[in-house]
Amino acid sequence: MHDAEILNRFLDAELNVHPDTLTALMAQEDPLEIGVIASARTLQDCPPVITPEFLDSIQPASPPEVAPAEKPVEVKRPSRKTPAAEYDENLKIRTDRDITRRSYSVGDIEGFFRYFNDRYQRLARVLRERDQMRDVMDIESVKGRAQEEVTVIGMVQDVRPTRKGHVLISLEDPTGTVPALILNSDRTLMRLSPEVVKDEVIGVVGKMSRKGDLLIINDLLFPDLPVARKQKRSPDPVALALISDVHAGSTMFMEEAFEKFIRWMEGRLGSPRQQELAGKVKYLVIGGDLVDGVGIYPEQENELVIKDIFQQYEKIAEYISRIPEHVEVIIMPGNHDATRQAEPQPAILEEFAPAFYDDPRIHMVGNPCFATIHGVDLISYHGRSLDDIISTIPDQSYSDPEKAMLFALKKRHLAPIYGGKVPMSPEERDYLLIDQPPDILHFGHVHTVGVASYRGTTVVNSGTFQKQTSYQRKNNVKPDPARIPIIDLHEHKTTLMRFL
Repeated sequence: MHDAEILNRFLDAELNVHPDTLTALMAQEDPLEIGVIASARTLQDCPPVITPEFLDSIQPASPPEVAPAEKPVEVKRPSRKTPAAEYDENLKIRTDRDITRRSYSVGDIEGFFRYFNDRYQRLARVLRERDQMRDVMDIESVKGRAQEEVTVIGMVQDVRPTRKGHVLISLEDPTGTVPALILNSDRTLMRLSPEVVKDEVIGVVGKMSRKGDLLIINDLLFPDLPVARKQKRSPDPVALALISDVHAGSTMFMEEAFEKFIRWMEGRLGSPRQQELAGKVKYLVIGGDLVDGVGIYPEQENELVIKDIFQQYEKIAEYISRIPEHVEVIIMPGNHDATRQAEPQPAILEEFAPAFYDDPRIHMVGNPCFATIHGVDLISYHGRSLDDIISTIPDQSYSDPEKAMLFALKKRHLAPIYGGKVPMSPEERDYLLIDQPPDILHFGHVHTVGVASYRGTTVVNSGTFQKQTSYQRKNNVKPDPARIPIIDLHEHKTTLMRFL
């Protein structure tokens, strides 16, 4: 691509480019792959001139340092050295962000009003931190301001293409609604428009039409994470193991692989280096679907080796009881577990899994879970919203779950698409909203492993311990089983352990 063409692309996006930046772009195999033209205007603190330094700061998300998947080998006896046991527990679970024993929803109209108003107000506060949003006006007050420049924050009531190829977005705030238009001549915003979904909160900068009844969009901003943010690290050399979707009780449960994982945690499996890593594990998060459940999908009973859900929990509890005593275990539910289906989900009910409640090392939490571990902020969510994101947003797939997780981060919401496959309970507070950027974001549900890094957040999907089911075959979902991400909280290095 010629330098003149690249320069014209920046001018089309109303951006000025430093000569050194142009030289840096010319050195790329495909300059447009960097995505700077499509994204620069939507970034916080975007400078008037795109410099090489700013270009470096908005490179696409790339995986953090991830060691190759390692298959442990058997050892004759456990290692006696367990460094993690030398450190006291430093775990703070945000009980104010946990729906367990806090659900007061009755599902009435007033409940939905309070729920969406909470979502709007909190995401609007996030957007107002952006430089472009300093002069925000109420939607009702911009009506009639013919050909004036205006800035609004609104919830997307509807989004659809017009007959002439534009994109029409209906925006709403507590004062009223206004139609907003992305012109088909604005290539930057047209490329961004498929990512606009109903019921999300966005910022819009534009100009009112001649009649003052239509907002022509010049800039569109998602809440997103800050561009420059330092990732917090543990002062102690401890590690976090992330698993999910064990599905005990299923004929497809990979019991031998899970047994290997437990033996590795015990120090009975692995090379000296692998045992050293196991010895650093101070925390284990199980992100839902511990058991396969009963009646979750059609003809599931044909794929159950344990058809009683109480016995399924007894089975998995036997394994968890073998986790070394110094390891703190956080257990949250998924859509196969014994709690309500509507999200946010309360913790797994004690009557189904009493052994978990009797173990002082085990912390029973709802879905999602917000926690701080040795100073590192973690959000763990089972991840059912990935079904909606992958089926709705272009270029998303089950084989790369981390990309869909980045979409959720940009929206600052764990389930940004309302009214899809995820049943939502209209609580007084939106428990799935991401107020503060996490240092680690953990999902499960889709049975595939993915790792990425985005603006100071390590993004991890933890895979499964279940082989492909008949339901997954029908939906062309290919699992990536028995690969476990281990995150060193001091160095923020992720290691994938393979237990096949």
